Amino acid sequence: MANEKNDWKVWARFFANRSNRALPALKVDQDYSTLPASLSESLAIFQLGESGGGTIVKQALHSKLNASDEYYAAAMALFVEEEHRHANILAMCVRLLGGKLIRDNWTARLFVFARRLIGLRLKVVVLLAAEVVGICYYHLLAVQLPEGRLKRQLLEIVEDERSHLYFHCDFLRSQTPKQWQKRVFMLVWRLVMVSAAIVVAIDHRKAIRDLDIGLNKVLFRWKSYSKLAEVLVVAERTGSRRICSDIASTKVPNKIMLQTLWPRRVALQTSDESDDSQSTGTDEPGSGASVARRYSTP
Repeated sequence: MANEKNDWKVWARFFANRSNRALPALKVDQDYSTLPASLSESLAIFQLGESGGGTIVKQALHSKLNASDEYYAAAMALFVEEEHRHANILAMCVRLLGGKLIRDNWTARLFVFARRLIGLRLKVVVLLAAEVVGICYYHLLAVQLPEGRLKRQLLEIVEDERSHLYFHCDFLRSQTPKQWQKRVFMLVWRLVMVSAAIVVAIDHRKAIRDLDIGLNKVLFRWKSYSKLAEVLVVAERTGSRRICSDIASTKVPNKIMLQTLWPRRVALQTSDESDDSQSTGTDEPGSGASVARRYSTP
């Protein structure tokens, strides 16, 4: 397959098309008093982490990397705005739970410190790790919550984070055309993900325990999305236009996507998750299976 050139105009348009979404109304329509206080504390930490990111836009704009241009910088700016929207939604979630926002946290400081030390490519690796964390953690929290506003808001963030994952993988794939570069990325990526797993396990252990989120489920989901991101970067290039088109046309069902990467493990899973149970297993053009297969074959 011939390589397709990155078209950052497509990504900029993709983010721009959903940049005017209104924030959900802050309305206490349920009793959340039975939920543990550790949930609001955990979301407050993530809210703080979603609030930054402005410096990377300037770096993308002035970068000399061959795949970075003004359209990539525009797409990155819109991505950061979307992250700030997530911060506002998480702030609402914390208030719905009766919790308090925080201004400082050791993991947020560590994340900012790492981003300031490194160049654009490694910054994007760190951002990609944050997307994997968000996809896995917000979903695992949501499936433990009763139906209602809080659950819906977390699942909305999950859907956004999935498209962010593809956006960052698209950039990193453009930076690793040679085999030795792919190997370097894989080494760095695995080290970053192990570090992120340790940090989250320490900082959010109370919420994970109090909400009875099984460790096996956490590790399986974490490993699966980490592997997906790795495959998306080192796979044969696909092009921004096709990726955006497929994200816009379908919601990739988790179980079908994970089955492409870990078929044996998924077959052994006995518990279905809320959004996974909607998967039909069909493989029509534009379905989750075809999207996953298209981007996960090295």
